[in-house]
Amino acid sequence: MQCRILFWAIGYTCIVTAQSTAGDTTFGLRLPSRPISDRFSHTLQPLEPGKPVTCATLDGPGCIQHLFVVVNAKTVPLAERQVVMRIYFDGATVPHVEAPLGDFFGVMHGAGWYPINTPLLSVKERSGFNSYFKMPFGRSARIEFESNVRTPLYLQVDWHRYPNQELQEPRRFCARWRREMPTQRYGEDFFMLDADGPGQLVGFVYGVRLIDQTDRWSHGGSDNIYLDGEGEFPAYLRGIGGEDSFGVGYGGALHTPETHLHSSIPYYVHEDVGDARPAQRVVGYRFFVEDTVSFEKSIHMRFGCMKNDICATVFWYQEGVPRPYVRLPDWKQLLPGTELPRGSIDLPLPDHGGWAICAPLDNEQDRAINDALRAAPLDSNPDVKWRVRQAYHGFIDFNHVFRPETKGVAVHHRGVAGQARCVLTVEEECTAELLFSWDDRLILQVNDQPPMDLGRNDAFRSRIIPVKLRKGRNSVLLTLSNSQGSNHGGWAFAMRATDSDGLPLLPTPAVPAGTEDE
Repeated sequence: MQCRILFWAIGYTCIVTAQSTAGDTTFGLRLPSRPISDRFSHTLQPLEPGKPVTCATLDGPGCIQHLFVVVNAKTVPLAERQVVMRIYFDGATVPHVEAPLGDFFGVMHGAGWYPINTPLLSVKERSGFNSYFKMPFGRSARIEFESNVRTPLYLQVDWHRYPNQELQEPRRFCARWRREMPTQRYGEDFFMLDADGPGQLVGFVYGVRLIDQTDRWSHGGSDNIYLDGEGEFPAYLRGIGGEDSFGVGYGGALHTPETHLHSSIPYYVHEDVGDARPAQRVVGYRFFVEDTVSFEKSIHMRFGCMKNDICATVFWYQEGVPRPYVRLPDWKQLLPGTELPRGSIDLPLPDHGGWAICAPLDNEQDRAINDALRAAPLDSNPDVKWRVRQAYHGFIDFNHVFRPETKGVAVHHRGVAGQARCVLTVEEECTAELLFSWDDRLILQVNDQPPMDLGRNDAFRSRIIPVKLRKGRNSVLLTLSNSQGSNHGGWAFAMRATDSDGLPLLPTPAVPAGTEDE
């Protein structure tokens, strides 16, 4: 549709032509230009325990614009954590959205209600949950609820129909919830998301119940986002500290709970537990609206943590049906405070190979780097501990394994280096192409060829290296230094290997004696 506006002034005529455009400017969704507004409103009889109920079925093409849900959390304790919401698009059997009801809307820990006021999530205290995520679908959308308690449920869906129009947008809205209790102390970061592209990260809500009576530290790092590790331009986004992810400084200890546009901590309380020392409950949210985060191949996401009870809901768009990477636990383990060890609800991730890694190596005055340039062996050093590490879409992060036991924002090693070893196997001699992405200084050695100094990147950047591979097994050894840099001590690299025909080569760990599995 065109609009023609004529201005008359002093004998001159100015014609301004405006072309209307379809789509959503927030996340670049391509939506039809002539929406018909529709609404599904229903007051359900009480949900019965253990009986999934399809509450709304919408015919496509269409797009959900607004969800309003109320459960009786006032009289049914923890109802918002004992009701699960699932949304399926276009006849999929795997839910695109699966999360406890309150956690989807940003209310965690079974806290009942607290105000949230953002363009995407809105919670009125003791009044209702609202979401404004746009959820396009081609053929159909189905909204299902399952409860472990008997509670009434009120549901309103505002959506657009597009009769006689075609939906060209291939992406679908997705959301998943994950919980772990206890998380690792000075160990593995809290796992949040693993998804395939093309897609776009929308944001996340993150909740911590502090249970650690030793360090009494509610976080141990920040968000770590790994993008397109096997793509053309891998990227690594690393935060500073846990509270900084939500736009708050100094640990959030003096933070008054409040809600802001795209990031905030709306829930922050202390309570006496154990030996009566104060413990924290924290909830923060972060939405990537103005600072969009897109991915073509993959996204992997973690958050620095200590030994606590942690949960998170992540929101994103992607093409196709989401690949399950986590399942919901049983009803009891949905509840805060119940034990849910790492890995107990995680599903296998795609195999992207792996490496044997060791660290930290003393790199004062570039000692480890110079040893690598001389091809000095490490196997004879009894103090060097090698571990096998799975690659996440091509990424290896030394900080996941070799984390210093220090508190504060400086949760990274300084003046050190790490080494990683793998084997690439080819059927015939060829010239392969290795795409490395890293920051700081990287030394590469293939087989018995002279080590190559690939130089220093101040930020995560890429370089393509052609290498000669012999028939059979080929050893790849890299040494990566670590410093403060522009990503706050990030210590990661990504590798994509392809043979002369452009076919991918999967790295397998080159396991020295004494190597430990992860």
